[in-house]
Formats: sequence, structure tokens, C-alpha cells
Amino acid sequence: MMPRELPVLIVGAGPVGLSLALALTRSGVQVCVFEAEEDLSPEMRASTIHAPTLEMFEEWGVVEQVLAAGAITDRVQYWERSTRTRIAEYSFSLLADDTPYPFRLQCPQNIVTRVLRAELEQLPGCSLYFGHRAKGLKDLGDKVQLEVSSADRDISFTGSYLVGCDGSRSIVRKSLEIPLSGKTYEDRFLLVGTNIDFSEAFPGMGPVAYIYDPEEWAILLQLPTLTRTVFRVKPEEDEELITAEDSLKRRLWRLLGSEVDFRIEMSRIYRVHQRVAERFRQGRVVLAGDAAHLNNPAGGMGLNSGIHDAYLLAQTLLRIFAGEPESLLDQYSEDRRKLALGLIQSVSDRNYNDLIIADWEGRQKRNDKMRAASLDDETARQYLLDATLLRQRPAPFTHSPVSNTA
Repeated sequence: MMPRELPVLIVGAGPVGLSLALALTRSGVQVCVFEAEEDLSPEMRASTIHAPTLEMFEEWGVVEQVLAAGAITDRVQYWERSTRTRIAEYSFSLLADDTPYPFRLQCPQNIVTRVLRAELEQLPGCSLYFGHRAKGLKDLGDKVQLEVSSADRDISFTGSYLVGCDGSRSIVRKSLEIPLSGKTYEDRFLLVGTNIDFSEAFPGMGPVAYIYDPEEWAILLQLPTLTRTVFRVKPEEDEELITAEDSLKRRLWRLLGSEVDFRIEMSRIYRVHQRVAERFRQGRVVLAGDAAHLNNPAGGMGLNSGIHDAYLLAQTLLRIFAGEPESLLDQYSEDRRKLALGLIQSVSDRNYNDLIIADWEGRQKRNDKMRAASLDDETARQYLLDATLLRQRPAPFTHSPVSNTA
């Protein structure tokens, strides 16, 4: 078979891999998706979906399902913990002329992946292989071969291109010996899901709030079924002690200022990285999402930028299948890597560094800057255009479905 008649092989059935599969399948390209686990991950993980991602979901026919499963957020707030005062509030309504979705959606990625999978299963041309772990790959010049193993067999698949969407520990990236350069934060993040209504302790608090404090900052996100709270965990703190129920309650009581009754739904600790692969493309193998770049989750950049990788990569492959040069993949690699090293890391780093400013003068300067920006509509809009990745969204691509006879 000619390369364009072979399926695109995708390793990883997370939100990035399934987004890429859906974008290609809807355009007539056959795909095979390989997931090491027996089913979709049940973990909530990332939950912030920004406006340009919703625009992509609309193009793929799944936006209504995602909106129905999430919680719409009309504003984002910044608070000072020590005084329990609101520093600034930015309204997403300022983006009404920039997007049909002038809001932020909180919808856990395990729900997003279920929506994407359900849509894929209704379309011809996509084969999903759960319980199939990638073991290695061979770039054969005009095609690529993937070796996978399951509970009862080892098997080889041949495709036109192979895309690694298999996360931070990507087998695809490691098989190509591509370094993932950057840093790992000394602090860890503690994620706790509860049924707490924080507006009683912080009158006027909205559904998304960043609470500044140099010692024990917090991020609050209101999801459809619970409130997610993210805390700082210092290097010297013991993970087992921190995640004990009484320890979790004490930490939340300190934030609330009183020992109210509440229910803990879930908790987990995770390490946080700022890392970018030295290249996103090698021959017929391409990287996307966490396999290509990692950043701290403050601001929701990771999930969204990964799905944007998938969107742009689908466009690129469709153009190649339509006869344009394969060097377009180099442009994808350069553009997405530049964005990962630039805006995405700078915004996520800024969000994190703002949380931990220790000296009072620095905190006052930060607060004054945030407050002044929020009070000027155009300055606030410019801030939100970067914070939501609207300024950097890939342009819509008009194309004809690919004729695929494989």
C-alpha cells in the first residue's frame, strides 16, 4: 500500500490522542489508537477547558456533549489569603467579540475522553486497541512500524505516520531517544476534591479562584460534582502523612478559618514539571501533548495546548495527504515547540510564581498590577487572550475529506 493508504498510528488514548483520532477520522483518514491500559483512565486530572478548545470541539461535533458535562465559569478571581480580600476579578465576557465561547469550562479530562471515545465509536475508520502497550518502533522511510504487546500476543502494525500521545513517560519519545529538557519543581501539588462551599468563608468568591500566600497558597476550581482544591506541598513534607484524612481536613480548615463539616471525595499528590522535548518530529514519527511538553498546571495550559497540538497536527497531515510536502511536519514541530518554550511556559510559570511571592513589597506590587489590569477592560481582555490561548489558537482549516481505501 502507498503511505497515504496506511492508517495513522496513535499511541495513547488520552484527550490528545483521541482528539487527533477524531480530527483525522472525521476527514476520512483511517487511524489506529493503542492504549496500554484496559480502559480509559478514570482519573480526573486536568479540568480546565479554554475557549479555543471548545471551538475545536464544535468543529469535531462534540462541543454540546462536553458543555453538558461541565461547569461554565464566567470569571476568574485572585485573592490574598492573609487578609481574605479579593485582589482582582477578570470577566470572560470581555472575550465576547473574540470567541463564541466567552467563558472557561471546568470539565475533568476523564469525562472529555469518554465523550471523544463515544463519538469515535460512531464513525468508520478508527480502530481502538485497549490493553495494547507500545514496545518499540521502526521508521522504514516510506512508512513506520509499531510493535505492541497485549495479554495474549505481540503484534506489529504498519502505518503512514506514528504519533506519540502517550504522556510524560512516552515510550515513543524514549524509543527515539529524544531528550525532555527542563526542570522539575521542588514543590509538589496536592489535589483534594470535596463538597465544600468556599463562598461562606470567602464572601463573593467565584467558581475559579487563585489564593495567594507564600507558605500555603491554594487554587479553587468548582467542578460539576465537587470543588477541587490545589495546595502546595513542600519538599520536606511526608506524602503519606499529608494524604491522611485528618491531615487533609486540618489543611482545609486552616484555609476556611473554621472546622466545618465536609466530605473528602478524592486526593492525590503529583510532581510538577516544566519540560520540552528537543524536537517534536523525527522522520515519520511525531510527538504531541505531554509526550512533547510538560508545564505546571496553574492556568490550565497543559490539556488545552495538547489538544491544540492535535488540531494543528491533523491539519498538517491532511495537507500532506493532499499532496503538500512532508516538510510541513518540521513546521509543526518548530511552531509548537516555540509556543511551548515561550508563552505556555511563561504564563504557567508566572501563575505559579505569583502564588508564592514572599516579601510584602513584592506582594503589594503584584496585587496592584493585577487590580489595575482588571479594572481596565482592554488591558483585562489582552490578559485573558493569552491566559486562554485565544491569541495563539490555530486557524481553522478548510479541506476536503481524504479518500482512503485502506
